[in-house]
Formats: sequence, structure tokens, C-alpha cells
Amino acid sequence: MRIILYILLFATSVTCWGGQIKLLQAKEAERLRLRLYDFPCAESEKHLCACQLRCEDRRRCKKAMDVCAAHSKECRYVVMNPSGEWATLKRLANEIEDAELNGYEEKNWDEKRLRKEQAKLEKEGNKWRAKYARLNGFARALGNRSTAIVKTLKDDKNGLCGTSGSEAGASLIANTNNPSQYHEISISLVALSYRSPATLRRSVRSWLESGLLHAVDERLALLNDPSPADIAICLRHGFDIRTPSSFLETNSNGGIYQLNASLYPYTNIEQKGNILLRTIKRNVFTIGSAFAAACLIAKSRYILFLEKDFATDAAVKQNHILDELSTSILALKRGISIVRLRSIKDQGCGTFRRCENNANMPDWQATTTFDRRRNWWSFYCQKFKKPQAVADCAVGNVALEKTNGILYRCFTSWDSNWSLNAVIFDRIQALTHKWSFSRGGTRRKPSRFDGLGLTLAEYGAATWNKQDGFEVGMLKDDWGRLRMPICLSMRGLFRHVEVDG
Repeated sequence: MRIILYILLFATSVTCWGGQIKLLQAKEAERLRLRLYDFPCAESEKHLCACQLRCEDRRRCKKAMDVCAAHSKECRYVVMNPSGEWATLKRLANEIEDAELNGYEEKNWDEKRLRKEQAKLEKEGNKWRAKYARLNGFARALGNRSTAIVKTLKDDKNGLCGTSGSEAGASLIANTNNPSQYHEISISLVALSYRSPATLRRSVRSWLESGLLHAVDERLALLNDPSPADIAICLRHGFDIRTPSSFLETNSNGGIYQLNASLYPYTNIEQKGNILLRTIKRNVFTIGSAFAAACLIAKSRYILFLEKDFATDAAVKQNHILDELSTSILALKRGISIVRLRSIKDQGCGTFRRCENNANMPDWQATTTFDRRRNWWSFYCQKFKKPQAVADCAVGNVALEKTNGILYRCFTSWDSNWSLNAVIFDRIQALTHKWSFSRGGTRRKPSRFDGLGLTLAEYGAATWNKQDGFEVGMLKDDWGRLRMPICLSMRGLFRHVEVDG
């Protein structure tokens, strides 16, 4: 985790063996621009990936300053939050982090340089496309691994795992063994980015090195108002690039996309209707609009939706990726709507709360989704049990797993916020399955969606005017009442990593 700070020169400071330490108030973050990074420490009273301490006096935070001095080889700043209650110890960038931000060829390219290099970039990208094609998509990459994956499935008497595991397993094996059915388990990776080329580059390289880009059928980059560097990175790695403007420029119907049979290949679906794609400003989609756009342009049955700051964990290899994706597809075949693939290694960082001391702050008695939104973090805790709320739906070798053998847990939206952080979903279900929204509670304002049947793609498109409109809208519209089925991988694949800030 990293933040960009603007700091006034008159910050409180002390000098120790490793150099000067400065204490910064939130109001002092105005003038000097510094790149500061978190680091873990044993003394942390909050997150595991950062060194965070409660301030006893809300002005000087002596405890945090003392701990910073004890870690003087790393710590250079103590940053207090606006209320002065918490302080986070910060370090400067190291050589590797400097290189990630500044040490790549495309960083300072302008439009002229991009045009000059475009043919070369496309040639390099075509070489990667040829390499991807030799593996011939997810089904061929999976091969006979599907048989072992199917054996991990469990059923749940409360239906939280979805329909029959044996039926879903038989379907996956049949799809894998018959080239004419490969489309039934095809995957499009859709990468969403907004002028964050260094972060995007790091993630794309992690996807390449882990084998992910070779294991999917389609690689799409949805770039908001892209810089030349964003475009160059995606061209170089063989992505198909789409921008919000390209949706509107190629659409003669004012951004209205008709739902027709071409969106549902190999099915008998004849759904009618339309989806209106709108930009929040020139050439920029919010995440809701981007979700809807991904559903409209992807050609595969399933979409792996990754924002630019979700990189494959460095320890992940392609076999692990194939296992996770195939187990996810099995869950989706069983009727699950969303499968979450964030790495367990992020636990204890940011909003991904750790299990100890009830740090995830669940509220099992709350009456609204907004108040119950943190409950699902408890499902990552190995020994957690709550019958009728969560089920273990895929279980592997206990000796080989750090999750006590539990591979996948499933639950419903009743105990969860809405999140698109590293997820995979069924594109056709997202375009066709109607959900009836109805806000709970007598004091709550009616929703504009009350009584309407909307697909996830339609709901996303309707939240075009706020970046957090999709997530916050789902909470305000009490999506928990939908009891939408969700699964999470207990191991996961993707870690949250920002380089640009």
C-alpha cells in the first residue's frame, strides 16, 4: 500500500541514527510530494502489512515516533490520520520500487512517439498472440486436470454450494474432452485501467510470468482515457484494446446496445432489450459501466475481471491458476453468480481484515446489508463455522493446503458487500438473469430500482455517474435481500499492488 502526500516543510521531526523522522498531520499534506510506502512491524496494533499505532495524545503520537526510531533503517515518516487517532509508519521507495515507477521504456512517451513505435509494438504483441494460441485457450490448458478438480467438490444441504457437484463435474469433464464444447468453459480476461501505466505494467507482467495470459481464451484491455504508455503496454503484450470512446464512436444508436442472439453464442437465448452505455466524462467509464461493457464485448462464456492493481501473487504457478479457474467455473456451473479470487496473503491489509480479536468486525444481527457488509471476511477464517450462512464447497488435501484443506467457501449476498476485486463470473448469466431489488426497512428511501427486474449488467450500466455507484448502490439497495450466491477461494490468486499511487 502506498500513498502520495503533499507535505509542508514545517512538519515535526526528530533525528535518529538512521536519519531524520518527521511526524505529519493530515492538514500538512499539501506542498511536498513524496512517495511513501507501508512496511510491517511486530508492534502494529491494526493491519499486518503496515505498522499502525494508536496515538495517545492525538498531537505528538510519541509511541509511534518511538517505534519509528526503533525501525530507523526503514522508517522516515509517521503519518497521522485526520482524526489524529491512528498513525502509520512510512518508508521511502527502494530501488526496485523506483524502477517499477520510472524505469520502463514507455513511461514518458507522447502520442507522436506511440505512433512511431506502434507497428513495432503490434509485431511484438502478435508474437505473444501466437504463443497464446499455441496453447489454444483454457480448455486445452486444463486438459486431464479437470478429473482431479471435480473430486474436490462438496454438496451442502442448505444449497449454498449451488446445484449438484457431480452434475457440474460431469459437465466440465465433457467440455474439456470435446473440442466442439471448448466454448462452454472459455474465459476472457478483462483488464480495467485508468492512467496508471506503472501499476498496469506490473500486473500484466505478473499475469504473463505466472502463465495466466496463456491460460485464457481472450485478453481485453478496457482503458479509460489512456496515456500512450497504457496503450503501448497492452499492445506489447497482445491485448485487444477498447476505450469508452470506441464504444460510442462505433455505435450509431447513441450508446444503446441491443441485446440479441449474437451476445449468446451456442445457446437458445432470445432475450430482447438494450443496455445504454454512458461515460462519466470524456472517454471514462465508471466501474459499473465498465462491467456492463465487458459483458457486451467479451466473446467467452466467463469473464475474469481484473482492475489494473490486482497482480498475480509471485508464488503462483500456472497449475495453481488452472486449479483455481476450473474450480471457479464449476461453482458458476452450479449457479453461483460471482467467485472471488483475491489472495489470502492480503489478509490483514486494508479492508481485508484479519481473524484475530474479531478484527473483521462482523455484525450477524444487523437488519441491512450495509451493516452486515463485513461479515464475509469472517469466512476466510479457517475454523469459522456458521451453519446456514457459509458452506465448504470444495475441499482438498489438508496436508498440502494452508487453509486446513478448505479450497472454496460459498455464501450469499446477505452477509457481504458488493465487490469486483478480482472476480470471475458467467457473462451470459450477468446479461440475462433478472434480480428484483427491494430496499428493506420502513425508514429507508425507496430505490429507483424497487420492483424492477435488472440483470447485473443493466444495474452496472445504470450506475454510470459515480465511480463507487455500483458498490454503494448495491449496499443502499440492500442487495443482501437478493440472497445472490457467492463463492470465494480460500487461497486465491491476486494481490492488491499499486505502483502509480
